[in-house]
Formats: sequence, structure tokens, C-alpha cells
Amino acid sequence: MRQFTSTVLFFVFLFGQESMVDRPNPCEDPLLNLAEKKGIKAIPIKDIPRFRKLMKACEDKGGYKVIEKIVHKDWQRDYKKAKIMASFTPTFSVIVFLVMIYYFIGLGLATN
Repeated sequence: MRQFTSTVLFFVFLFGQESMVDRPNPCEDPLLNLAEKKGIKAIPIKDIPRFRKLMKACEDKGGYKVIEKIVHKDWQRDYKKAKIMASFTPTFSVIVFLVMIYYFIGLGLATN
């Protein structure tokens, strides 16, 4: 039973993968368009290996500028978001860090 299940899973993974050969230009893939418009972090986790293959294939076909533009836009988007603490999580982490520092300073001064 174990061999049968292993064989079935092997063939499912082997033939269930989409081939990149049928696409003429990997730089025009919808996944790269999604990364360009919404950022690299918008790509689902299951599609990250495919995205990396597409990036490599696009660079091999001469689309280095396209990949460079995607990465640059992602860096700019992250830079703009990191300028301010726009949500609860960074504010909370700063407060926790400061409380821990004050605790250890107080602990050090109290034991002297």
C-alpha cells in the first residue's frame, strides 16, 4: 500500500506541474505583473518557486531591466511604509523594548 501511494504521489507531482516551455516570453507572465503592481510580498507562498524560475528565465531572455524595475519598486514601497509606524505591531514592539530596557536598568540599580 505504501509503494502504491508513493507511486501515485510521484506521478501527481511529476505531471501536475505547469510547463514553462509553452510560454513564449516569461517576462509577460501574470505572476511577474502581480509582483510589479502589488509587490513581491503579494505573491502567494506556493508560487514563490515558480516566481524565482520566472525571474531567472526573464533575465536569461534579456529582461534584466524588468526584474530590476520590480525589485526597485518593491524597495521603494517598503521604504515608504517604513518611514512611519503606521500600525499597531511596530508601536507595540517599541513599547515592549523600552519597558524591558527600563526593567533591566531598574533591576541593575536596585541590586547595587
